[in-house]
Amino acid sequence: MKKELSIILPIFNERDSLPIMVRLLDSSINFKKEIIIVYDSENDNAIDVAKDLVNELEDVKLVHNKIAPGVRFAVEAGVKKANYDIILITAVDEIFPILAIDKMISHLINSDLDFLSGTRYSKGGVRLGGSIIGSIFSRIANNLFKLFTNIPLSDCTTGIKMMKKTVWESIKLESKPIGWAYSFELSIKAYLKGFKIDEYPLKSVDRLFGGSTTFKFGPWLKEYLKWFIWGVRKIKNEK
Repeated sequence: MKKELSIILPIFNERDSLPIMVRLLDSSINFKKEIIIVYDSENDNAIDVAKDLVNELEDVKLVHNKIAPGVRFAVEAGVKKANYDIILITAVDEIFPILAIDKMISHLINSDLDFLSGTRYSKGGVRLGGSIIGSIFSRIANNLFKLFTNIPLSDCTTGIKMMKKTVWESIKLESKPIGWAYSFELSIKAYLKGFKIDEYPLKSVDRLFGGSTTFKFGPWLKEYLKWFIWGVRKIKNEK
């Protein structure tokens, strides 16, 4: 498999973070890549900045998600426009994982993996910043899920995922478009389908350069809990 990467960047009012993220990606990755910025609304405050980046940099695309609002559908719209066989899904406010991209794609290719999840909770991974409640909730949920299922991932809920495009295309996602809940469902279903999966440590600093968060504890808890229970039952029945 060639060292070529389609990077999917869903945005939601990321005017400050977007140019920093895209320029860092462009300057730090020394193999063939494309950066696909995906937006939901024409009123997003980062669209003008995104258009400037498209004009400035050769490998940047701007895609309007017309499927339905939400990160899950934005990623779907981006994947449909991806030219390469390996995709990376990441958040615009997550700057430091850029440092791991080269090693992640090398690990995926050299180990013949199908799916590689970032981890903030194992192998030297770190999570800093963001909502304290969200951080505690995420850490406890991931620890318990690994304990109950023995899944080889310590951070199923992180949105930072690298995979063969065929993995994404083979999985039917059903989660509601609430936050990054789909990434939890995606991790579970990639494991259940028997794909070769692994994780790679990341240093994560939430919202280092501002932007708008969609985090709402009640709706997020309900959706993540639904997939937690579904995943535990399904994995225990099938594995």
